[in-house]
Amino acid sequence: MTRAPSDRDWVKAHEGPPLSIAHRGASAYAFDNTLRAFQVAHELGADMWEVDVRLTADGIPVAFHDADLKKACNVNRPVSELTARELQDLTSAAGRSVPLFVEVASLAASLGAGIYLDAKEADAATKAIDILQGHGIAKCIVGANTPDYCAELLERGSPYPVSILVGLNRDPFAIADACGAEIIHPCWERAGDRPDKLLDKLFFDEAGKRGLPVVTWHEERPEVVDALVGLPVLGICSDQPEMVSRYRSPRPNHPEIVCHRGACKIAPENTLPAATAAWSAGFDYVEIDVRETSDGHLVVLHDGDLTRTTNRAGPVSKKTLKELRTLDAGSWFDAFFKGTSLPSLDEVTGLAAKRGGRLYVELKQADPIRTAETVLKQLAPENVFFWSWKQDCLREIRYAFPEARLMARPEDFDSLQDCLTTFDADIIEFNAKNANADEIVKVRRAGRKVMIAYMGHDPEEIDRLLLLEPDLFNVNEPFRVARQLAARKPGA
Repeated sequence: MTRAPSDRDWVKAHEGPPLSIAHRGASAYAFDNTLRAFQVAHELGADMWEVDVRLTADGIPVAFHDADLKKACNVNRPVSELTARELQDLTSAAGRSVPLFVEVASLAASLGAGIYLDAKEADAATKAIDILQGHGIAKCIVGANTPDYCAELLERGSPYPVSILVGLNRDPFAIADACGAEIIHPCWERAGDRPDKLLDKLFFDEAGKRGLPVVTWHEERPEVVDALVGLPVLGICSDQPEMVSRYRSPRPNHPEIVCHRGACKIAPENTLPAATAAWSAGFDYVEIDVRETSDGHLVVLHDGDLTRTTNRAGPVSKKTLKELRTLDAGSWFDAFFKGTSLPSLDEVTGLAAKRGGRLYVELKQADPIRTAETVLKQLAPENVFFWSWKQDCLREIRYAFPEARLMARPEDFDSLQDCLTTFDADIIEFNAKNANADEIVKVRRAGRKVMIAYMGHDPEEIDRLLLLEPDLFNVNEPFRVARQLAARKPGA
């Protein structure tokens, strides 16, 4: 290896919140260690990707965790006995093609992502590091599972800082002292419900004496992630990297973000994974569409027909809930989501209550009273609002539930005044074509909130609409909006 000390500087220079390190990519939403997992991790705001590296029989480094293919492909063959081509053929046939490490490095370089390298053997590390340096990637950490391996990496002259992964009931500082590790990485995810409490003042005092940054285990429990974000750690690994760099709407000029059909670019629309991704990322609302089954149950689905988003065809209204439960509502989006079920309204509302999320409920073809009753049974009125293109549905909800919040659109009325008064709507939604500063001022003077809906992805259009300072922004691309807001200059 060619030593490059300058590549170590970024660790000591890092300031601000912990780095979001996507564990094997965004492995909650894609097959781990695949190009899609790393691309999704970038979309979710990850700063670095944790990548496992092994060597094939022909000496090519690949991104893969296990020593064999039993779990990934139900094939009992070691990675080390397969050529790279054989490995890719077998994993492609199983729907999760293993990438060459050079492909991962190329993608990281193009997106500006850092790499947390978990090489399973020293020769794999040597080749992977050469590839990373060849792609000009400076932000990298090399992880070691044992003290001997850590010492070997340092002896070989790793140009990147080396971390030591430490299991439970082991002293990380004694181990780091012995092997020379430059970063400590406690793997304590199984240390009870609140492993973050092990990282106390004494722990950080010891780390500080040695000048050792801390990277934590992969963590997906909201309360634990939130606690870790508040600690002086360098980075946090997570299968859900969006949890580490959550969006915060209370900041000046940051609207409440409404995720149209959930995080519909990350997971299948109108499913529990799509809702989970949206709320885990800190976004405020998930928009859902409600329909009624033939036996009177309320389910969440946009289309009246099943063809586009399930493995069956036919009208939703002609199917029973039991029939809908057998459908696959995820494979159309990606093989990773095979078997994802079409959720009931109760399930989505229950998830919102559990995660502290809020809902925008659009009634497509459902009884308005039962819909509102179902939602308001689990969510406070201030945490949900309703809309339907059928104005009679809104009238019924307003009459039966005066406390419920309703939305209205100027395009559905002869005048803005009619829009404001017909249902006494709490939220007025403009679109990209009719949103203008004058009418927004009138809505605010009437004491209502302004929402703008934009389902496109043009950065200039997003910026234009954000300059109108909506209270809520209803979008298909919430992560793009969050990135653009983060990039704005103070006071913009």
